Amino acid sequence: MGIMTRKEQRLVEEHLEMVSRIVRGTMSINEDVQGLGYEDLYQTGCEALCKAALNYREERGASFTTFADVVIKNSLISHCRKVSRIQTPVRYLDMPLIGQDDLTYADCLPDEEEHGISDLETDVMLAQMEEQFAGIAKKGVQALRLKYQGHDGNEIASHFGVKPNHVSAWVSRALQKMRTEYAA
Repeated sequence: MGIMTRKEQRLVEEHLEMVSRIVRGTMSINEDVQGLGYEDLYQTGCEALCKAALNYREERGASFTTFADVVIKNSLISHCRKVSRIQTPVRYLDMPLIGQDDLTYADCLPDEEEHGISDLETDVMLAQMEEQFAGIAKKGVQALRLKYQGHDGNEIASHFGVKPNHVSAWVSRALQKMRTEYAA
């Protein structure tokens, strides 16, 4: 987006209520889906209003209100389509499972004490494997530890100064070695 002139800024300021009216009147607000809440839609509408002000040409014959209305609605529709492709509704842990009135999502989580190992135990095991392994397998375990700490593949690759596909190959090698050496 470009820098607005004072005239364009005035157009935006004078028509801000239009964004709220369009969002409330034409959009389905869904606070359970990230990006479809009122604040997100309002922000997208305001950005579209600024875009309309930047692109409006009085000599084309349409009023600014008519032009901005179309730009805002189209922008909101595009935003909703994009969000619906990448987002799913939020499911809170205390919500009942679909088709189950007596079970919640929290009831379905594994009990760490019975079924799994703690975060600390996982980190200790990976540290021990890191000491035992060498070469690519060792780098793979280091990458697994970073992944377990919440880093994504690109961040890990940047940390090591390599391409992300190298990190994937290291992790694959480490997992293969773990399966062969620790198979019961």
